[in-house]
Amino acid sequence: MKTLAVATFVFLVAPAVCLAQKIPVAVDHEGEDAVGKAVALALKETIRNSARFALVEQGVKSPRIIVISESTDALTDPQKGRVSAIAFSIIYYRTNGPGVGIFLGIAVQSCRPNIIEVCASRVLPYVERAVDFLQRHDPELWKTL
Repeated sequence: MKTLAVATFVFLVAPAVCLAQKIPVAVDHEGEDAVGKAVALALKETIRNSARFALVEQGVKSPRIIVISESTDALTDPQKGRVSAIAFSIIYYRTNGPGVGIFLGIAVQSCRPNIIEVCASRVLPYVERAVDFLQRHDPELWKTL
């Protein structure tokens, strides 16, 4: 009986899990500092490896979440190298309707060359929160992703 229950569960739930669509996310970077550029590249890789998100190119002509990374050299620490200040704006981008985007959230941090991947991984929870907010508060837009 237990085996039948497990088999039924797997038969009914597994296809839904396998077919669950990943949320499309694009990353764009503005800034000339090396640390900010490296964090943006690491963020793309983090999203690419995510179970929930799919990395898409910025120019895709469909609704998506866009993370705009803006960075600048903040200071130079002789002990640890350059420090960059980085702001991440999280936007729902749509292709039709009034306006083209809806601001969902922002994250700000400073980062050094020796913790690039850590800085990138700290952004993902903000993206998850923004996406969850969109799903709860505007299910019609959510369905377009």
